[in-house]
Amino acid sequence: MSVPLGEDDAVGSMAERVAGGVHTAVNTAANTVCRAEGGVSEVRSVIRAQPITAALVVFALGYLFGRLGSLLPTGRR
Repeated sequence: MSVPLGEDDAVGSMAERVAGGVHTAVNTAANTVCRAEGGVSEVRSVIRAQPITAALVVFALGYLFGRLGSLLPTGRR
């Protein structure tokens, strides 16, 4: 099957645009991972500096999430 020259150029142009979009998405994902890694290292340093305070915060959040979870309907009647 023969493809006219104009359509071949359009397909090539479309492939280049898709490849550029994929490249942009990969760069964005890599940047996000780097930022998340930096945030995790900051949290680690805070936990190491004040472990008792960090444990109290975690327990308080667990308590609050548990109380909020009891407000959700379970679907049982």
